[in-house]
Amino acid sequence: MSYLVLARKYRPQTFDQVVGQDHITSTLKRALALGRVAHALLFSGIRGVGKTSVARILAKALNCEKGPAENPCNQCPVCEEITAGRAVDVYEIDGASNRGIDEIRDLRENIRFMPVRARYKVYIIDEVHMLTKEAFNALLKTLEEPPAHVFFILATTEAHRIPLTILSRCQRYEFRRLPVRRLVDHLRRVAASEGVEMAEAALSLIAQAAEGSIRDALSLLDQALAAGARSEEEVIDALGLISRRLLVDLIEAILASDAQTALSLVGQAADFGYDLLRLSEDLVRSFRDLTILKVCGADEVLVNLPSEEIGRLESLARKVSVESLHLYFQTFLREHEGVRRSALPRLALEMAVIKACEVKNVLGLEEILKEIKRLHSSTAQSMVASTSLPSGETPGDLSGFLSFLKEKHPSLGAYLNQVKNKVWDGRVLRLQVPKGGLLEHKDRRQSLEAALKEFFGPEVTLELDFQEEEPNNSRNLRRDILQDPLVQETVKVFNARVTGFKPHLRKE
Repeated sequence: MSYLVLARKYRPQTFDQVVGQDHITSTLKRALALGRVAHALLFSGIRGVGKTSVARILAKALNCEKGPAENPCNQCPVCEEITAGRAVDVYEIDGASNRGIDEIRDLRENIRFMPVRARYKVYIIDEVHMLTKEAFNALLKTLEEPPAHVFFILATTEAHRIPLTILSRCQRYEFRRLPVRRLVDHLRRVAASEGVEMAEAALSLIAQAAEGSIRDALSLLDQALAAGARSEEEVIDALGLISRRLLVDLIEAILASDAQTALSLVGQAADFGYDLLRLSEDLVRSFRDLTILKVCGADEVLVNLPSEEIGRLESLARKVSVESLHLYFQTFLREHEGVRRSALPRLALEMAVIKACEVKNVLGLEEILKEIKRLHSSTAQSMVASTSLPSGETPGDLSGFLSFLKEKHPSLGAYLNQVKNKVWDGRVLRLQVPKGGLLEHKDRRQSLEAALKEFFGPEVTLELDFQEEEPNNSRNLRRDILQDPLVQETVKVFNARVTGFKPHLRKE
C-alpha cells in the first residue's frame, strides 16, 4: 500500500490552517479581498515553515471558481487540480535543477500565452537563489512588467543570495521559525488525530530538534510513531537525539567545576551515538540561554524552551555571575569551531569541557567595588593596630589621623603606615624615614604638615629624621609591602599576584 507521510497528510490547504505565520496569511487574505495581490512575491525563511504550501494556497485562492477569495473552496475542479499537483496553469519549478538561462528563456516564451483552464498562470520557483546570474538577468524585465494573467511566487531559504535588482521587483514576506511551544501544540494535535498519545517531554524533545521547522517536526514525529516510541526515552533511542536531561546534567557539572563527571557525561553521549557536534552546539545555545535567564529572567520569548527546563536552568543561573556565564559562552563558542573541524571531535569536545571546568566564578564589577569600599573603610584600623606604638602615645588619635590622611592623601597615608619608627606625644609627630623617600619632596612634607594641623590643630608640629638606607632595605621593603593587609586583601579579591614594585609619586 502507499503510505502518505505526516508532512504531506497534514499539509495546510487554506490560509487558516497555516501554523505560526499569521503575519503573512492575514496580509495575503486582505490583499485578496481588496484585489491588491502583487504580481511578484518573494517568500523567504528556513526550510519547512510553509513557503511552498502558502504559495499553493495563494494559487488556489487566485484561481478558485468561487474567487478570487480569501480562502479557496478546495472543492471546485481548479482547486482540486492544484492540490493534486496536476493543474496545467500552475507551474512549480525547482530553481536548483532549472537554473540556467535557457530555462528562463523558455519561461519567458510561455508566459505570453493565456491560461488554459484557470484564471491566472502562477509560476512558483522554489530555491530561486540557485539561479545563475545570467538567468536572473533574463528574468528582470519579465518580473518588472509581466502580463496581467501571470503571477510569480519565488521561494528561498537564502534571500541574501538573490540580486538586489530582483528583490526590488518583489514584495517580500519573511516566514518565521515556530516557537517550541507552538510546535508542541501542533504535534500534540497531529498525534491525537493519528490516535496516539505521546508524553509531553517526548513532544518537546522532537520540537526542539526541529529547530523551528514544522516539516522537520512532522518528519521526526512520523519516524517516532513508526518506531512505536511514546515516552521521552523511547524517542531518544528511536531518533538518536541528545537527552535534554543529560545536557542539563553536563552543564551542572561544568558549573560545579566537576571535570570528572562532565567528561563521563560526554563519554555517555559518544557511546550512545549522539552527534557530538550537535552536543557542542547545544552547549553554546544553553549557556546563551543561561545568560539570558540571569539577565532578563524567565522570558519565554527570548528563551525558546519548555517551562520545566526553563525552571531548572534558571536555578542553575542563580548560582553564578553574569560575567562567569559570559566566559562559559565564549569558551564553548570558540571551541565549537575546533570540534567542527577536528577529525577527532570527541577529544576536541572533551578538551573544551575541561577548559570550561577551569573557569572560576568571576565577581561582577559592582561586587568588586563594594569589596574595595569595604577594604578602604576597614584596613586603616587593622594596619594601625598592627603598628607597635611607644608607651604614652594615644593610639586612637593616631589611628584616626591615619584614616583621615588616607582619605585626603592616599599615597601619603600608605607611606606613613609603612614608617616603622614614628613617635606621637600628642603635640609632635616624630618620624624616622630613609633618605630619598617620599617626604624628601617639599610639597609632600607640606601636605603632611597641613593634614596634621587640620586634624589635631595648628599647634601640632612634624619632625623628620632622615636615615641612610640600609643595604637590604629593598628586600625589607618588598617583605613589608607583601605583608601589608591592604595588599594581601587586594591580591585575594582579584585572585592576583604581585609581580613587581615601582615607586609612584602622584600629586594629590
